[in-house]
Amino acid sequence: MTIRYYSAAFLFLGLASCSLQKSTTSAPPTAFLVATGANTSGKIGRLPFDHSWKNEAVNISKYSHIAIRQVSTAYLHKEQWKDSYSADITSSASYVKHCNELASYFSSALKRSFSGPGGRLALTDSSSGPNTLILEVALSEVTFGRPEGYVGAMAVPGGSIVNAAAASPMVAFEARIKDSATGKVIATISDRRGTRFKIVDFNQLTYTKANEEICGEWSQHLMQAANKELFPKVKRTWFTPF
Repeated sequence: MTIRYYSAAFLFLGLASCSLQKSTTSAPPTAFLVATGANTSGKIGRLPFDHSWKNEAVNISKYSHIAIRQVSTAYLHKEQWKDSYSADITSSASYVKHCNELASYFSSALKRSFSGPGGRLALTDSSSGPNTLILEVALSEVTFGRPEGYVGAMAVPGGSIVNAAAASPMVAFEARIKDSATGKVIATISDRRGTRFKIVDFNQLTYTKANEEICGEWSQHLMQAANKELFPKVKRTWFTPF
């Protein structure tokens, strides 16, 4: 009783934090990456991503600007919305709505990161200027965590039954970097992450804050990788407080 009381109070006061953690498995590549023709199974050891590839023949030093396109949700498997079923996500449409909001947050976080101090590449709105890279990002998997109160089996629209045990947030993304003049893909990245601890938003009864935290850290890592010879050594932050 006492433990439950303090746990509930902890969440209610918004004092909980999440630990970002590496997923045990990598997300399978979608058409977003497959279309590039790059080896999507490769990995550059100094980068904290499941997959990373760079065309070593490209002279990175000639680029001075980067344009960031809106993060896409077109490659999500929207039938997986039931994995996020909660009081706030009761249909594919509500799941897509939250995914679009997450993509918008990710886009803004990327622009904030690339606009910050210390970057070699200047953020630009023009994707046709000279010496410019184009960063394209797509969400390939999103699971919104369920509040702890959702346990057991639960009926969803259409007559299906889902396991309503509390779920941890999970996000996967894919990115490709292009030369603005030629349209040639010079680098690709993908990663999948979850959280160990969950935060419940009592306004919406979802864990969207944790998903945003994952995307926010990716934004920093992508900025670091792109600004320092396009893929320097970038360390993953294993614990990030909200």
